[in-house]
Amino acid sequence: MSNHGEATVFTDVQVFDGTGSDPFPAEVLVEGNRITKVADRIPLARLTRARVIDGGGGTLIPGLVDAHTHLGFGSTTEHTSRRRDEPDEEKALLVAHAGRVMLDHGFTSAYSGGNRLPRTEVAARKAFAEGWMPGPRYKAASWEGTAGMREPGVYTFPGTEGRPSDPRSVSRFVDEMADVGVDIVKLSLSGESAVVQGTSRIVQFTDEEVAAAAATARARGVWLTAHAHAAESVKMAVRHGIRAVYHCTFADEEALDLLAAARDRLFVAPTPGIIHANLYEAGSEPEPGMEVEATAKAVRQVVPELVSRGIRVVPGGDYGFAWNPVGRNARDLELFVDWFGFTPAEALRAATYLGGQVMDMGGELGLVREGFLADLVLVDGDPLDDIRILQHADRLTAVMKDGALHKAPA
Repeated sequence: MSNHGEATVFTDVQVFDGTGSDPFPAEVLVEGNRITKVADRIPLARLTRARVIDGGGGTLIPGLVDAHTHLGFGSTTEHTSRRRDEPDEEKALLVAHAGRVMLDHGFTSAYSGGNRLPRTEVAARKAFAEGWMPGPRYKAASWEGTAGMREPGVYTFPGTEGRPSDPRSVSRFVDEMADVGVDIVKLSLSGESAVVQGTSRIVQFTDEEVAAAAATARARGVWLTAHAHAAESVKMAVRHGIRAVYHCTFADEEALDLLAAARDRLFVAPTPGIIHANLYEAGSEPEPGMEVEATAKAVRQVVPELVSRGIRVVPGGDYGFAWNPVGRNARDLELFVDWFGFTPAEALRAATYLGGQVMDMGGELGLVREGFLADLVLVDGDPLDDIRILQHADRLTAVMKDGALHKAPA
C-alpha cells in the first residue's frame, strides 16, 4: 500500500458521490487521508508533487461497505475452506487473507457478522487500521451467542421451552466480549434452518435475556447485532434497541411497524447473497425443513416493504462460506436490483452513503465530498449502467483506503 503522505489527484472521471445523484465530471484531490477538493478543475498550484491518476472516463465511487461478512469462515474467491476446523493460528491467517481479498474487490469497510475467535477480530481491526496489513476499516464482532450461551460453533437452536431463563449468563457473555475489545456482540435471536432444519422461525432467547444483554451492552459501550429470521425475534431486537438486524425474513406487519418507528437508530441487512448461494451454489439439494425457497420468497417480499417505510437496508450477504466466499460481496448489489427493485444508484448508495452510517462514521465516510476520508474506488465503466461490473476486480482500476493506494492503475 502506498504512503498516504503524498497527494493524489483523479482526473477524467465521472464522480458518483454516494448520495444517489447522477454522476458528474470532476477532478478529485486527496491530501493525506482526506478528500480536499472536488471541482471541475483542480488549480495547478494544488497539484505540485501530486500523483495524477487519469481515470480514462471511468467512474469514481466511494469505497464499498459490507454490513455482514465473516472473515473468519475462511473461504474467499482465492481459497476454499470447506471444513472450517483449521487450528486457531491458521484461522488468524485466513482472517488476514480474507481482509486483503475484500480490499482487492473495492470493499474498504466491513461490519463483521461474527467470528469464533473474537481476539483475532480485534487484532485484525488494529492491523488493518495501522495499514501494515491490507484490509478494510473494520468493526470487530463476537462469536454468535446462542440459547444457553454454549461455546462458539455449537448451534443446536433448542428454543426457550424447557429451559429456565438465564439473563445472567447472557449479560456475562456481553461483558466478556466487551473485555476482549469487540465493537459488536451478536446474538442469534432466532434459529437458522439452513443449519438446523426448521429452526429459523423459533425464538432462541427470552425477553428478559435480551433486556439483560441490551443493558450490559449500553453500559459497556458495545453494539448488538441480532440474527433474526422469526417475526418475534425481529420485534424483540427492536424493542431492546439492537442496532443491526440481520435477515428479517419473516417479519410481519407489527415487526415492520416497529422497525419503521426505530428507523433512525437501526439498520437491516437482509443477506441476499447467502440465500442466492444456498439456492444455486451449495452443491446439493436442500433438505426438507431447510426453508431455502421459503426464505428466498419471504425476503423478496419483505425488503421492498422495509424500503417503503424508510428503513435503512444495507448490503452484506453473509460472505465467507465455501459456496459464498469473500470476494463475491458485490453480488449483493446485483441482488438488491434484481430481487428488491432497487435502481443501481440506490443499491450503490446503500453500499456507500448508508455504509458510512453503519460504520458510525456518516459524517466522514461513504461520500466523495470535501473533508471526507479518502476511501475511493475507480471503476472501468459505469456501474449505474451495469451494477455487475463491480463484481470483477479487474474492472476496479484503483482502490484507495484512508488516502493510501492499495491498488494503482497499471
